[in-house]
Amino acid sequence: MATDLTLETGIPLYQRIALWLENQIGSGLLQSGDRVPSERQIADELGASRMTARQAIKSLEKRGLVETRVGRGVFVAHPVIEKESRTLHGFTEEMQRGGRNVSSMVLDACVGIADAEVARGLEIAESTLVHRLVRVRLVDAEPLAIERTEIPVALAPGLLERSDFSRDSLYRVLREEYGVVPTEAEETVRADLADATAVSALRVATTAPILRFTRRTFDSAGRPLEYVRSVYRADCFSMRVKLSLTKAQ
Repeated sequence: MATDLTLETGIPLYQRIALWLENQIGSGLLQSGDRVPSERQIADELGASRMTARQAIKSLEKRGLVETRVGRGVFVAHPVIEKESRTLHGFTEEMQRGGRNVSSMVLDACVGIADAEVARGLEIAESTLVHRLVRVRLVDAEPLAIERTEIPVALAPGLLERSDFSRDSLYRVLREEYGVVPTEAEETVRADLADATAVSALRVATTAPILRFTRRTFDSAGRPLEYVRSVYRADCFSMRVKLSLTKAQ
């Protein structure tokens, strides 16, 4: 390992150590939640000082790749979803834009009757048939969200048979196979505590903090086409909002 660190001699040693650790994380040798070797272990194994090892770990901590837990050590951080409120993308597309590996576990894919909340959101009668797709969304193999999506059957007949939605993007299928283009959305978010479903699917502790999102998505004509209820792990999510100061009236 020490030989590897000497390949790029123009780079400070702490940066080479940080890159070595980053490669361990990227390759899966160190996974989310794993303990990172201590400063002493890194120093002994790589022939560096503890101060240099500490500097390498701090540089990774600043980038959000590792986190220090007081009294326990340094651990590989969970991947963080950064969501921008200005743009509309499906989950798959949004994560892939950030270079993340996205997959899903399909918990339910069926046709059902819209409940009262969905009927209001989609502006349809409660007896209307909807496609119901419930998935656990994984980023870099880590479960981060549960997403329940409902779309009127009449809008996209046979939708759930068109693709494998454990891998494919729902928005891609809507656009390319039905000519239905999601254009705008309204989204609300509130904080909550994990219920039994979230604890099981997201592997979080009982009453861990979560974020509940509700979204109505519209086509270019302003018609609601999708109603989504999602639960995100609060420890793996951040929101970026762009604000501008308006002139006082």
